[in-house]
Amino acid sequence: MITGNIKGLLQIKFKSRHDSYTDQFNRIFMVKMAMISSMILGLNWFKDTITCIIPGTAGIDKGYVHQACWIQGFYVFKDLINTDGQLRYYGLPNALAENGRRPDGSLCTVGTRDPKCSPLEKTFYLQYQWFPFYIATIGFLYYLPYILFRYINTDLISLKTSIKAVDIDIDGLVKNYFNYQINPPLRMRLRIIANLGVKLCYLIVNVIAFVATDGLLNGDFKSYGSDWISWSKGTNEQAYDYTASRHKVKPGEILLPTFGICDVVELGKDIKHTLINNHRFVCEISQNVLYQYTLVILWFLFIFGMVISCIGLIMQIVDHAITITCFLSQGSQAKKVYQSLTLRECEYLEFIRKKNLTCYGKLIRKLKEDRLDPRYQGNGYADNGRQTPQHAMNPYDPNKKLLDEAVAKL
Repeated sequence: MITGNIKGLLQIKFKSRHDSYTDQFNRIFMVKMAMISSMILGLNWFKDTITCIIPGTAGIDKGYVHQACWIQGFYVFKDLINTDGQLRYYGLPNALAENGRRPDGSLCTVGTRDPKCSPLEKTFYLQYQWFPFYIATIGFLYYLPYILFRYINTDLISLKTSIKAVDIDIDGLVKNYFNYQINPPLRMRLRIIANLGVKLCYLIVNVIAFVATDGLLNGDFKSYGSDWISWSKGTNEQAYDYTASRHKVKPGEILLPTFGICDVVELGKDIKHTLINNHRFVCEISQNVLYQYTLVILWFLFIFGMVISCIGLIMQIVDHAITITCFLSQGSQAKKVYQSLTLRECEYLEFIRKKNLTCYGKLIRKLKEDRLDPRYQGNGYADNGRQTPQHAMNPYDPNKKLLDEAVAKL
């Protein structure tokens, strides 16, 4: 069942979509990968728990200790990575009572009347409690820019539907998409800028996902992928040695340790006795191993997503520049038509050219008739039931009144 669900999530149907391939990478592939990661970590969340080493002399219930440590989380002393002979378990001293350090670097026990013994800093780990929900939220963030894209490009989406008709109404296309009364120039410019903003949003989402994950993992995530590559280049003994003689630790152990310290306070009271005991145990949480492998994949995906988003933004800007250059390099008559169009209208024409070349040819001829009329050359026309100068319908045109009078005479 699990394999089937993952297979279903990984399937991507190849079909014509409104957004570009760079956008589809973020809003389809990244969303699917986030959902798969969340599902895998969530299944592990229900199955695994923390297991602690409890001596027989401790006199405390094991089930209580395991649940208490799962709720409280465990901690390590990250400073011990620079202490020789203290790498059997990452962040754990050989003697659990040693929780401080003297100026000479030797370990000591805080509270033993040693004025030079400074406590080591504890780093707690509780990510296993909520991390699947966080990854699912990241997947939702990757989809948000597409919602904005759909809202901005309602005109382009409706144009796609219009040119799918068997009998395409050319006059209707001119009236609905090349009419400044329906689509004022300011609105057209804002659509162009907003589409660039959508590209930028995908980049911002990738950056937010990377930075937020790094912050939630105590700042160890930003170099996790590069550290993992460096670690994988070592010999088998260097990479996997866990004895006291080792000099390196795995990047996954630094990111999310699988062994840590858990303090449990035992309190009890009956008629005759009051019980107060402080226990310290070494505990393991094996599900962090799965987190380590999942996060290294997400690290590379976040980096790749940033690169893809930058490429998408650059391609959009270059596409606009090419569109303007190509249209202005046409013949004199065609050049006059294109000069009378906004950049958004040029996008309409380019879209129609790619989808229906016959419709494109008819539309170009219609625009030439409307916008290159010898009586109002350069003013442009729009079909609103009768031939009227396009700029006469444009409230932004300073000559609107004169053009209206000319039309009335016709």
